Amino acid sequence: MTLVDFNDVVLPGNDVSDIVFKGDTCKRSEKTIGPGLKSVNNKIIVCNGGVLRSKDDKYFWIEFSKKKYSPAKDDVVVGIVAAKTSEMYKVDIGASELATLPYLAFTNATKKNRPEIKVGNVVAAKVKVATPFMESEISCVEYANSIILGQLENGFLFNVSLNYALRLRKSSSKLLYHLGQMVPYEIVIGANGKIWINSASIRTTIAIGNAVMKAEHLEEEDIPQLVKNFNKSLNV
Repeated sequence: MTLVDFNDVVLPGNDVSDIVFKGDTCKRSEKTIGPGLKSVNNKIIVCNGGVLRSKDDKYFWIEFSKKKYSPAKDDVVVGIVAAKTSEMYKVDIGASELATLPYLAFTNATKKNRPEIKVGNVVAAKVKVATPFMESEISCVEYANSIILGQLENGFLFNVSLNYALRLRKSSSKLLYHLGQMVPYEIVIGANGKIWINSASIRTTIAIGNAVMKAEHLEEEDIPQLVKNFNKSLNV
C-alpha cells in the first residue's frame, strides 16, 4: 500500500481515510470532504487525481485541473441569468446544465413581491440541491454572516480556473488583503470560477480584476511586486 500525506499527489482509487481521520481534533461527523473525494463504505476514496489538500484538519479536497464545474451542495456560485419561466429563473453557473432559481428563493421575497431580475443580470447564490446529470437548484436567501447573495449590480465579471478560485476563497489570500489596503472594493468569488468585483470607479474595478487575473500564474513571492504595479497604475 502506498502511503500518502497532505500536499502529496494522489491518484483515483487511493484510500486516504487514515489521513483524513487521523488525530482527535474533531469528530468524524465534523470532517468535510470536497471536490475530488468521495465516501465509499466508510472510507474516503480519491476520485480525481491531483494534490491532497486540507484546512484546519476539518476540510479536505483534491486540487486538480478541471474545466467544467460540478455543482456541490452549499457551494457559493456566481451566475448569469439565461432565461425566465413562469416560476423560476434559469441561471448559467458554468455547469453542464443551467441551474434553477425559484422566484421565492430570495431574501424577503413573496408571491406579490418578486425580485425584478432580467435575463443577462448577474447573481450570487448558494447551491441548495446538486444531483448528477440533472439541473441544480440555487438560492439567494441570505442567512446570518453569509456573503452577498442576490443580484450583483454593475461591477466586473470574469472567469478564472476552478483551482485558482478555490485558492482565492481562502481567508489567507495575500493578494486580496493587500489590494483591500489600497482601495475599498467588493468581491464575490464563486466556487464555479466566476468572480464579480465592484469599486468606486470603473477604472479601479478593471484594475483590480486585471491584478487578480495576472496573479493566477504567479508565485507567492511575486505578489508584492504585482501589488506595487497595481498601486502605480492607479496613480498614473
